[in-house]
Amino acid sequence: MKNPVTWILTADHQRARAFAFDRPGSGLRPVAALTMDEHLPVSHEAGAHRPDIGFAARGGPSHGVEPRTTPHDKAARRFVEDVAEAVTAAADRGEFQRLILVAPPRALGELRDSLPEAVRDRVVGELDLDLTKASAESVEAHIERFLA
Repeated sequence: MKNPVTWILTADHQRARAFAFDRPGSGLRPVAALTMDEHLPVSHEAGAHRPDIGFAARGGPSHGVEPRTTPHDKAARRFVEDVAEAVTAAADRGEFQRLILVAPPRALGELRDSLPEAVRDRVVGELDLDLTKASAESVEAHIERFLA
């Protein structure tokens, strides 16, 4: 019987890498098809957004109301959604049977929310760390308890 393939996805709002693991002692191998990198401009470079106009009660002065999300936040969220789409496509092709998510807390939540239920059902572990720049050996050391 063939061992199930486990993908370890390390992601944040600008980078994503996947590693495959199929048997003990084999180590993690990078999945070239799922390496994504996008430079997000700092908020003031991401596009100007004029504050919405709000009004004070009883004819007071108007004031600007800051938007709840900035263009930078929208671009970061869009990147996470693109990563989720790539992972979903790989799952549909049967490239992995198990999935471990590794991301900083906010990105982890957004990634989890962006994955369809069929892919979320394959998640066997989550780790709220930023390991997008870590070596395969370092990633493996952090997630080895999920690989058993």
